[in-house]
Amino acid sequence: MYTLKSIAQRGTLMGAAAALVLAAVVPSTAVFADALNPLTNRSLTLSSSSPGWSYKDGSGNATYAQPNSGANGRQTGNTFAFNVSSGASIKAMTFQYCTHPAGDCMGPGNIADHANANDATAFAAKQSDLEVVTATPAAVSTFGTKFNATTGVPSSSANVPKADNSEGNYIVMHKTLVGDPWTASTGWTMASSVNQTSGGSAGTVVGGTSTGKANYITLSNSGGQTLAAGDFVKVIFFGTDTNYITNPGASAFFVKINDYSDTAATTVVDGGVTVANIMNQSIEIQTKVLETMDFSVGTVDPYTLDSSNGSVSTPSQLENALVTTPVGDNNATKHGQCDPIAKGMLADPAQPNVLQLGDTTGENSLSTAATYSTHSYWRLSSNSSAGATVYYSGVTLKNTVGDEIRAIGTSSVAPSRGTPQFGLALTNGTRAANGLVGGAGNLYTLNYNKEDNLGGNAGKGAFENGADAAVSGLHASVAADVTAQGLSGYHDPQLYPLIPEVNYDQGAGVVNGGPGQYGSVNTKYAFDPDSNLIPTPLASESNQVVDCVTGKVRYIANIAATTPAGIYTTKINYIAAPQY
Repeated sequence: MYTLKSIAQRGTLMGAAAALVLAAVVPSTAVFADALNPLTNRSLTLSSSSPGWSYKDGSGNATYAQPNSGANGRQTGNTFAFNVSSGASIKAMTFQYCTHPAGDCMGPGNIADHANANDATAFAAKQSDLEVVTATPAAVSTFGTKFNATTGVPSSSANVPKADNSEGNYIVMHKTLVGDPWTASTGWTMASSVNQTSGGSAGTVVGGTSTGKANYITLSNSGGQTLAAGDFVKVIFFGTDTNYITNPGASAFFVKINDYSDTAATTVVDGGVTVANIMNQSIEIQTKVLETMDFSVGTVDPYTLDSSNGSVSTPSQLENALVTTPVGDNNATKHGQCDPIAKGMLADPAQPNVLQLGDTTGENSLSTAATYSTHSYWRLSSNSSAGATVYYSGVTLKNTVGDEIRAIGTSSVAPSRGTPQFGLALTNGTRAANGLVGGAGNLYTLNYNKEDNLGGNAGKGAFENGADAAVSGLHASVAADVTAQGLSGYHDPQLYPLIPEVNYDQGAGVVNGGPGQYGSVNTKYAFDPDSNLIPTPLASESNQVVDCVTGKVRYIANIAATTPAGIYTTKINYIAAPQY
């Protein structure tokens, strides 16, 4: 039985034996010799731990698996961090990728006999060898503008060096204390080579004991970087289109790290250490987002209706329009994030989506003395990534025996009293005034103004008579309801990102000019007589999803003294066509 004393007496011999054993496994070149001055607090972070043969996104293509991304194991980046033990001017650093942490170094990988390249054949067989590819290595030049000096990484994903390698693919940084900012170390050049110490000469595949692929990175700097003992060092290799590290196809691998006092990388300062990592196939999650669309057409925009002070006995305007029987006794119905257009001022109107066009004091009849108008609304939301188009389809106003009020035509024309006309246009603003790009004030916002009879034709009723004649503009309770419910995404009714077609963008403004009216006629309308069989585009967009867009369509009619008498009607259909 050994005592503590006897163990202590044997300590010298045991230490000598240990020294002999260690000396036996250290390579004669002393590349990893100085284990007494190890690099400490070392780590390796991969941009992707996917095997090299796994380099596509969840849909099986490379669209969202760009170089240096988590999905791409073929074109990865590696980040090394460590503290030096010695104070010295460091002129070289090496990173050797091996299958084991000590002894001979064989390049990691699982290609059978390592005879094949990292190509489509190997990838299809779920095989890849580690390979450092450096077609055009270049130091990153954007540290001062695109990196966060506190963390030592790009300040956002947008600031990661570009995949085309125009901003470089590697960087060396250092600092002295934990709270110090990282500083870029300049003057380094990068090279890759085959350094596998078994299986024959460099680059040669011998009996499957060497991959023949570059597994060794050398950074050299003729000017050197002076470091004090304990200084922090971070080295980042970014994956780009032409400079990257392909991960091995399976299992763990180890990277041996050394720094040197000479550019030839022969005199080790600190080293004799490794970092490890392991390959794991990514978890793929699959689901579906089915095509969705909400499209409502009607005569009343609920956002113009009051939702407050409602009760069962005296429901609010909004309750009247949206619910048949109000529930509760105090504002039971609230404005929502994207309320559908209502079919009338009542939830169950006797004639849903029916508009009366003409003199309200003369049984909604037309006159040669005035241009009369009315309006309707539509609202569209869709998750179609390529936008949507809204069309109209219909015929002009006709009576029961086939007489008709002439359609204005496909080119926009100003209303003209005494001339038979039927046309329509959006009141969301002109392309010329808004431009074709959305932004503050350029959203084709909905115009709720109506043209009243201000005089000159007294007794003729309102020139513009809509189903919502009793309301005007957005109601204040909309903002209050949306805020109270904590809803997000609400915006005032607008057409953007849909853009009105050029012949249908001038519906807002004056249709009756002259003494006592608004002023000069500044509106134009069109109507395609072929739209009943070939729908006519009214507004469209082709680049993004359509989020609760709203169109207000204004209709005008004029007659001549010779227009045959009768009851004239038409039916206009609106068609939403999302583009997925």
